[in-house]
Amino acid sequence: MITLTAKMQAAEGKEQELEAVLRELVKGTATEEGSVEYRLHRVLDTPGAFRFVEKFKDQEAFDFHANSDHFKAAIEKIGKLTAGDGELEMLELIDSIPE
Repeated sequence: MITLTAKMQAAEGKEQELEAVLRELVKGTATEEGSVEYRLHRVLDTPGAFRFVEKFKDQEAFDFHANSDHFKAAIEKIGKLTAGDGELEMLELIDSIPE
């Protein structure tokens, strides 16, 4: 299982436009066979900040996602709507409680 978080901050005045692009990215990713979880969050105490929590079946599924047409198109748009670079963190689950 591949788990990661993706963090980004909307450029001033671009919050709604960025959110719309991110929501479309969720829709496109939902059709990917190896996508296990792909959740978009708004950061409550930081206006214009968004976070994804993502899980993919394996590295092959993650690579498929990263190379998909809908992801590449979204990344191109996101780059024009964000302030600074986003941040991607790969995670290793070491313990949990069931959902």
